[in-house]
Order: sequence, then C-alpha cells, then structure tokens
Amino acid sequence: MKPRALVCEDDSALRAAVGGLVEAHGWTASGVSTAIDAIDMSRTLHPDLVIVDIELSGMSGLESIPRLRADCPDVRVVAISGSGQASDLCLSAGACAVVSTDDLSRLDEILTELEVGEAA
Repeated sequence: MKPRALVCEDDSALRAAVGGLVEAHGWTASGVSTAIDAIDMSRTLHPDLVIVDIELSGMSGLESIPRLRADCPDVRVVAISGSGQASDLCLSAGACAVVSTDDLSRLDEILTELEVGEAA
C-alpha cells in the first residue's frame, strides 16, 4: 500500500505543486484548503504525512498541528510557511519540519528521507 499524504494549502496552484511532488515520490496525495477540512479528512484518511500551510484563514495551520497529532498520533506533520518566521512555534506544536514555500526542494529532501526510513 502506498503511503498517504494530506496537503492542506489554500493556494490551489501551490497545493497542486506540493501534491505532484508527493506523488512523484510514490505517495498518494489528497488535498484540502482549510485546517478544519484537514482535521476532518485526517480522521478518515489516516495519512502518514500531513503537509499544512501555517498561514490559512480561519483556523491557522499552526493551530491545527496539535489537533492533527492528537487525532493521528503517528502522523508526521510538515509545516509550510511563506515567511519561515514561525519555525520554532511549528516545531513546538508538533511539526517534524518547516519548509519555506520558496524552497520546496527541502520538502523533496524530507520525502526522500521518509522513504529511506520506511524502507529500513
């Protein structure tokens, strides 16, 4: 079974780009545009990875991280930030990494690391 990723990003073009990168690594990707939708979907999807934009309207991605981790304790959460300024807050909230929207090559590295970890 392919690992499952949930991409939560309100910018549809960025959500598609991140989803494509995830799929290029052999994962199944699902996408949503709000933190509430990510929390709801994670309860049924049981993703292995959630990639969440921290700067969402309504409930922020940062606020959603502890809730995602509470509902799915084994899920890895990668936060995406346009500014990169909330890195410490994201990590404290339970994210395993923070990636800048300007440098998705770091997300590519993280996906490769996860593949190696899954194979070990």
